[in-house]
Formats: sequence, C-alpha cells, structure tokens
Amino acid sequence: MNYSFSANNRGSKFLNIEFTIENINESEIFIQLPAWRPGRYQIENFAKNIQKLEVKSLNNKPVQFEKTTKDCWKIYVGRIKKIKVIYNYYSNILNAGSTWVDDDQIYINPINCCFYVVGRENERIGINLNNFNHTKTAISLEKKDGIYWAENYDELVDSPFILSDSLQSNSYEVKGTKFTLWFQGECKPPWFKLIKDFKKITKEQLKVFGSFPFSEYHFIYQILPYGTYHGVEHKKNTVISFGPGYSVFEGENYEEFLGVSSHELFHAWNVKTIKPNDFKPYDYSKENYSKMGYLTEGITSYYGDLLLKRSGVFSSEQFLKQIHKTMDRHFYNYGTENLSVVDSSFDTWLDGYERGIPNRKSSIYTEGSLLAMVTDLLIRSHTKNKKSLDHVMRTFYIEYAKKDKGIGDSDFKKEIEKIVGKKFSALWNSYFNGTNDYFPLLKKTFKSFNIELEKSPNAKYLASHFGIYIQPGSTLVLLIAPDSPGFFAGLNPGDEIISINSIEQKKDNCDNWAKYFKNNLTLVYKKDAFIKEVKLKTSKSEYFPNVRITMDSNSKGKLKWI
Repeated sequence: MNYSFSANNRGSKFLNIEFTIENINESEIFIQLPAWRPGRYQIENFAKNIQKLEVKSLNNKPVQFEKTTKDCWKIYVGRIKKIKVIYNYYSNILNAGSTWVDDDQIYINPINCCFYVVGRENERIGINLNNFNHTKTAISLEKKDGIYWAENYDELVDSPFILSDSLQSNSYEVKGTKFTLWFQGECKPPWFKLIKDFKKITKEQLKVFGSFPFSEYHFIYQILPYGTYHGVEHKKNTVISFGPGYSVFEGENYEEFLGVSSHELFHAWNVKTIKPNDFKPYDYSKENYSKMGYLTEGITSYYGDLLLKRSGVFSSEQFLKQIHKTMDRHFYNYGTENLSVVDSSFDTWLDGYERGIPNRKSSIYTEGSLLAMVTDLLIRSHTKNKKSLDHVMRTFYIEYAKKDKGIGDSDFKKEIEKIVGKKFSALWNSYFNGTNDYFPLLKKTFKSFNIELEKSPNAKYLASHFGIYIQPGSTLVLLIAPDSPGFFAGLNPGDEIISINSIEQKKDNCDNWAKYFKNNLTLVYKKDAFIKEVKLKTSKSEYFPNVRITMDSNSKGKLKWI
C-alpha cells in the first residue's frame, strides 16, 4: 500500500491524494478515515474535508463503492487485486495537528487525510512525495529508493511532515541520538542558545527514564506571524505551532516556547510509549475513553516545567512563575467543585478543549499537574527525598512500556504505594476522583518542606469583591464566581460592561472604577443584545483568590525539587 500526494492549485487549498491498495484477497474491503487524532481526545470528523472521492482499477476502470458511516467506505472489488482511491482534502487549517497547503509549504498530518484498510493496519505503507518540487523535507520516516516508509498505520499517522524551500534546521546529539530542530515560518533562530538549552533539557529528561524510546527525534515548528501556542506529541517527533515570529526567542515568549517543547518531548515517553490501557490499541474510528488524563497530560505538564528547572534552563523564579500560573488557572476555575480530574478526563470527548458552560469541569492539564506535584512531594517526604515521582515513571517505562503493558488507574496508585509503604486511598478518593478543596492539601504538602502557601485577595476589585472577572484588555465578562454578587445579579460570561455608576467603561478601566466606588455599584451592561442595569453590593466572601508559594532560607537547601 502507498500514498501519493500532489497539489496542482495551491491557492485552492486542496491536497490531491492517491491511495493504492495491492494484494487484495477479498471481494469487498472497507477503508476508514480517522474521526480523531491522538493528543486531542475529541471527535474531529476529518471526513468533512473530503470534497471528491472515486475508486478505480489500475487501468482506470471505475470500481463500485458506497459510504457506510460518516467516515467509512465499502469498496466492492470483486476479483480485482489492485485498486486506487483518488480523492482530495481541503487543507485550510494551520496548527500543530492540521494539514495545510499554500505557496510556501505543503504540511501534512496523515491522521487527517489518510485512510486505513480495515484489518490491514499492521502492513507497511509507503509515501511518495516526488510530485512536489521542494528542496527540504522535515519528516521522521525513513527513506528508501525515493519512498518514505511507515512500518504500519500507527507509524504513518504518527509522522507529520513539511515540504518547503524555506525550512531552517540545525541538529545536536545526546548519547548518540540525533535531534533536529526544524523551523517553518518567519523567524531568526539563535542557534547557539537553542542548541545549548535543548541539549540540557534532553539530558535531564533522559535521566528520568534511562534510555530514549526513539533512534532519532525531530522538533518541527510552525512559526506564525501572530500569537499562538499549540503542540502535538508523536513518538519520534513533535509539531509545535508558536508565534509571533518576531518574539519567539525573547523574554516570556521564549520561556513558553521552551515549556511547550519540553512538554512535547516528555510525551515521547509518557503517552507515546507509556500508554494507558485505554489506548492499547487506538481505535481511530470512535472515542477512546480514558479516566487517566492526569497521567497523560497532567504529569507531562508538571514535568515539562520541572525538568526545565532541574536542567538549569529555568531559574527557581521562572519555575515558580509557571507553578503560580497553574495555580491561578486552578483557583479561578470553580468547575473543580463539580467535576473531578478523573471525570473531566472522561469528558474531554464532550467539551475538553473548550471553556464550555460556566464552572462545569476540571482540567486534565491544570489539576493533573497540581496532583502530580503533590504526589511527587509526598513520595519525597515519605522517603526523606531519596525517591520521587521519577521512580514511578521509570518503572512504567521499563516494567510496563518495554514489556508492552498498558497502565491502569490502579497501577499508578499501586506503584506509588509500593515506594512509600502507605495507602494513598484518601488522596485518590478526595482529589483524583473527588472535588475537595486543593488549598489545604497543597498547604500541608508544602509545609513539610518549609514552604508556605499564602492565599491573598485578587488585585482585580470586581473579581475579588463581586465575583466578576473581566477579560484582560476588554470590558467583557470572562468568568463569574458561583454564589457571588455578580452571579445573583444574573451576569454571565460574554456580557459586556458598558458603564459603572454612569461612567462609560473602556478596556482595562472596569476594575479601577469599581475599586474607586467600592461597595455600591450600578452596572449597565449588554446581555443578549439587550441593555440592562443592576445594582451591586460587595459580599463578605472573596472570589478568585491569588495563591502563592513563599520559601524560607532553608527551603532551597533541603529540597532538590526546586
């Protein structure tokens, strides 16, 4: 089986694809296009991007076929041994998991646009890219006799690639393994700094697991002219979209760039090699429900930043800044009172990547990361800092993944309990599976390392005193705290503040005027195309608290973690 791609009119955004299927021994076969992609546990329905499809024999005679589901086709091949499926795919989305065609590049994620023959997923698949006139190819597949080869369908769809004349690249080695950084888009990579930092990050990640799960690795970057942040993990590569290009390697943007890169590299072990049982094997045709998002994304989010600190690429202050960002996301989200991180993992297939209705759910990234940190610190505390979450992850890699065993929720808990010699049922029931307040847990956990956790009022007056969090730089309501004055007044996310006490509101002014008038506010706001007015008084409660870590002079010496 093999694929051939072309794009005769790049301005149309259509990618032309020819899928040749040989050695057919049945009178009818089924071809299935994925409904989702690993790394984003949400139905995407890629078949909606196919405009035309036909099936022919190799001598161009039509072959009968019919669609049996939204993304599966039955082909009546009869006695024909070889056929070709000819179709096009609309390639007009540019992010880390999409397919895109323009005058500068051909960017293909096979998971979007490549079929598999049901029952033949484990056969080798070739990719022919000879129809394109390009000078550089960012791809992790091996090439032989002018064709790139995937050992099976899983490897094919785990191997996105870019064809372009404007790709910039450089490489480094760690323990004999080659790592290549590819940049597509307008940017000026500071290679010396990049190679230095990436070597440190890679070496530190290797320390956790002991060996690489790949023979080579590719960081493939889509650098865009506007602000964006998105990464998708693969076993031998990652695609990351980031921008704007003029500031990728400067200040806080560079910190975020390093953070997402470290996160996605860690995924090569955790998720692409260490897998929950629910993903062994992937079923690309439907939802693959899992309650272990705290493992797949939470632990990865925690380690992505932690290993930047341990490698020396981040200072303690930079690492704490990332923890504080995570805490803000947690303590500003009252959905944690309604849906645990385990249940929210199951529900990623429902609305996991959108904000969704107000205050409904937790986040596998945010709450998962905080629970990973708590678990790491508890292990260190019980073992006098001789063992950590590293030992659990290495066990998963060596004793599970390398032996082709998946991970279950009970396995994670079991391996932690083996190390500490103590049951963790209360933590699992109250936090992983429960919706208890995280603040007492975090405060108690940090206290054993002479680290204090302080809760203070939000500096934004409307947020702290009225439960109304305004979207930064605008007059739109972003969040409403439940049972707050704003909630009982009937305000909702998306409402627009027009005036406070008869003074028109401009961007960034709402909180200042609310603080000026303090207790008695008359808000005029726009809701559902109607202009409304409401009088508000402050509550005794405070909302959207700021939670911050403080350390005494002994903390850093006692805790290698930070």
